[in-house]
Amino acid sequence: MSDFELVSMSPRPYAYVSRSCTLPQISGAMAASFEALSEALSKARVLPAGPPLAHYREIGDGKVTFDAGFPISEDQFLALRGSGLGLGATAAGQAIKALHIGAYERLSDTYAAVLDEMRTRGLDATDDMWESYLSPPGTPPNETATEVLWPVRGTA
Repeated sequence: MSDFELVSMSPRPYAYVSRSCTLPQISGAMAASFEALSEALSKARVLPAGPPLAHYREIGDGKVTFDAGFPISEDQFLALRGSGLGLGATAAGQAIKALHIGAYERLSDTYAAVLDEMRTRGLDATDDMWESYLSPPGTPPNETATEVLWPVRGTA
């Protein structure tokens, strides 16, 4: 994991598929979501404007609700209206950013460290978290890079 950075996020449009599942099902649910999303984008002739991302909307009681998405350009946003995909914008404001290198199953360690960093800086976590998957498919799990952005409340 890299050092933590307090960053200012600007909203970016993205297309997504929403899913809910149990925590043990998340890998399969995420893979199925990105497959469905990729097919829909291909059908609409829309190219992603960045790496795949996930927005975690709710986690608790062994369940998770998330959006699996791709950033898209403004003109593509308009072209996807009526496609059946969710359309939105990434979060705006301040966030703690960390880079996780390693298996997805160890990502919870990075989140725990981000929470500790927030406490150290006197910041409060928001209820949603964002991940961007920076490594291409087939990257060995111990080399996989995931950017974590966790929006915060308060001032540093």
